[in-house]
Amino acid sequence: MWTRGQIKQRGKTSFKRNYWKCVLVSLIMLLLFGGMTSTSGAGDTKDDVIIEFQNLQITDNAEWGLILIAVLGVIGVSILIAAVWNIFLINPIRVGINRFFLMNTGQQATLEELVYPFCKGLYLKTVGTLFLENLFIALWTCLLVIPGIIKMYEYRMVDYILADEPEISPKECLRRSKAMMKGNKWKAFVLDVSFWGWTILSSVTCGILGVFFVNPYINATEAELYLVLKNNYPK
Repeated sequence: MWTRGQIKQRGKTSFKRNYWKCVLVSLIMLLLFGGMTSTSGAGDTKDDVIIEFQNLQITDNAEWGLILIAVLGVIGVSILIAAVWNIFLINPIRVGINRFFLMNTGQQATLEELVYPFCKGLYLKTVGTLFLENLFIALWTCLLVIPGIIKMYEYRMVDYILADEPEISPKECLRRSKAMMKGNKWKAFVLDVSFWGWTILSSVTCGILGVFFVNPYINATEAELYLVLKNNYPK
């Protein structure tokens, strides 16, 4: 059995043990996961946009159809680029970040852990396993939101299993995460809720508090949760 207070205290201790490297990893997370913003067209004033719109002389339905196709095409390409970005780069790096915090539970981890999924022939297995995880969650979410959330919590430990035991198959990785989270999904949800106040404070400070405390604190706590569930998992 585990309690929320124990897990959070362990996470805080391991995070503070290697504070500045954890902060640096948190900054990398912010740049990769939250730094994709667009500034195109930022120089246009409101009046300029109105004038340009009024100067459009589109009267033919075919022209409107072409514009609609172009807009849908841009949206489709954007979604495709975002999907490729997440599947082939963000997901493996996410596993590397989780491995960093996992290794940091017992020692001062090094930044080399971040690229671990890209080494030793692990890249394709990591990409494939996380693709299956995201696919299953998406399919369950298409049915109903609640089953999708449940499936998300069932697969919560997939990243850590990949980071800890990369030799196991994708199927076994998903099955083991589901088994580890059996009876722990609600407690994990309550653990997430306990960080909401910190997340709000991080937003108020424009993410500064998140980089220097909240994000590494949460990640370190997640790593500690994995270790507890791993020790309780029947071999």
